[in-house]
Amino acid sequence: MKTCFLLILIPFFLQCATSEKQAITYNVYDYGAKGDGITNDQEAIQKAIDVCKDSGGTVLFSKGIFLTGQLLLGNNMTLKIDSTAVIKGIQSDSETAYPHHMIETKFPNRMLQDCQRRLIYGNHVRNVTITGKGKIDGQGDYEPWMNVKELGTEKDRPSILAFVGSKNITVSDITMVDPACWTQVYIESDSINIRNIKVHTGNLTPNRDGIDIVDCHKVLIEDCDIKSEDDGICFKSGSEYGCKDVVVRNCIIDKLNVNAGNCFKLGTDGLGSFINFEVSGLTLKNAYQNSALVIESMDGAVIDNILIRDCEITNSGQAIFMLLADRKRTVPGRKSRIGSISNIYFKNIRGKGFTQEYPSIITGISGHHIQNVTFENLNFQLKGGINTTNQTVMEYDGKYPEGSKFGNTNAHAFFIRHTDNVDFINCKFSTELPDSRPWLMQENVRLVNIN
Repeated sequence: MKTCFLLILIPFFLQCATSEKQAITYNVYDYGAKGDGITNDQEAIQKAIDVCKDSGGTVLFSKGIFLTGQLLLGNNMTLKIDSTAVIKGIQSDSETAYPHHMIETKFPNRMLQDCQRRLIYGNHVRNVTITGKGKIDGQGDYEPWMNVKELGTEKDRPSILAFVGSKNITVSDITMVDPACWTQVYIESDSINIRNIKVHTGNLTPNRDGIDIVDCHKVLIEDCDIKSEDDGICFKSGSEYGCKDVVVRNCIIDKLNVNAGNCFKLGTDGLGSFINFEVSGLTLKNAYQNSALVIESMDGAVIDNILIRDCEITNSGQAIFMLLADRKRTVPGRKSRIGSISNIYFKNIRGKGFTQEYPSIITGISGHHIQNVTFENLNFQLKGGINTTNQTVMEYDGKYPEGSKFGNTNAHAFFIRHTDNVDFINCKFSTELPDSRPWLMQENVRLVNIN
């Protein structure tokens, strides 16, 4: 049996730089804001931000409901929304309210066509904090933002927060509700600290993820409560910069029993890499027909050294879905390629109350195998209830990848294909209903150790 090996030492120097200047508070009321929930305070708030930027000071929202369109942040500043304040995104499709702005990235990035509008925008900023125990309401139920059936709608619906090309960003203690698109997105940014926030996307329409991290290094997400109708916490890579040195811990992710999305995910966009992740203490629930934990390399991403431990799964369709495949997507200047998934370690994962008969699925494609996967101390009580064992399991078909698309398969706990070196250590799998399928089926797999 091979030895398990994963050691993740991730230095965190995520504290924002402090300004040598005396910190000053800039109250938005002093710049003309009304805070009545009716008046558009966009111009007044932007004045306060423009005065505050580069000062190390704080723009303060208190005792009011502040209606606004896009706010453009500067360097070395804090946005404080105290417990008596709400920022509300104005329901308007005008360019004045939410100007389209294509992101500027260091590397060619597939996200260029998405995320072009946002309520609070940090564009290549440094040392910014958003905090204060208050609320930001995206008012995402505006009719023009509710139609997501047409392609390309992500670029036209504003996120609540967006940071691009930024460094030393802290978002803490606030609540975000009802985004029009992804709640918050961080793109090609470093030293991101997201702590003790609440997100509730509402039961609106798809593409309203809780947290999206796109090509960022040194990321800490902890003590967050995420309720989302699409992916809860999702890491993406649209460029060669990739995601690296990440800690996610002690978060609750509730998928609200909506069909779309998964709880915790690496992918679907995966052009660069996902390297050195330590994920622990997650409560994952209500993924309905989809998955609690997802790892996907679809567009050439290198995924390596991923530790996921001490997690609880309830009321989800599937525990784990892992897919290495080739969607033939790329960016200008880079040939399409097939990536890799290696050195993945799941430890102390418990699951019960599954809603579907699906097993966990681990699959590469012919000629490109997932490498070195360890499952230790897994305890799953699966749904069961299937009385046949002759299911034919499809190979990946090039379409949008979800574990649910593979169907029930011919195993009740794990289906593994095109994978090398898999360890099961002290794992327990049972079913609520009698099931004729074996717990494990493998196809084109080299070396499975069961201890």
